[in-house]
Amino acid sequence: MDAQTVNEAVLIGMSESAIPRVDRQKLIDHYGEDEGNVAADRVIELVREAVAMPIDWGTMTLAEGVNDIIGRFSQRHPELSSAALEEIGRCVGWQLR
Repeated sequence: MDAQTVNEAVLIGMSESAIPRVDRQKLIDHYGEDEGNVAADRVIELVREAVAMPIDWGTMTLAEGVNDIIGRFSQRHPELSSAALEEIGRCVGWQLR
């Protein structure tokens, strides 16, 4: 899956939701059954990777921790756009709250 498609999948699958999550059905509707499931799996994998990153809870608030995670995550995944990182950050923040 190329970088442009991954960024697009993050935005399609996660934006426009009050509760940040990966909407597999939106991705299937957009890409078709096979490609939509591949896209959803990739986006879920990225979110899980970001959520698993450590935070120093002794020195950071939730917002600071999420910003720290996304900063480090962007270094690991320079192919991700700022919009995609923002959506992943919303999801991470929601899961860690």
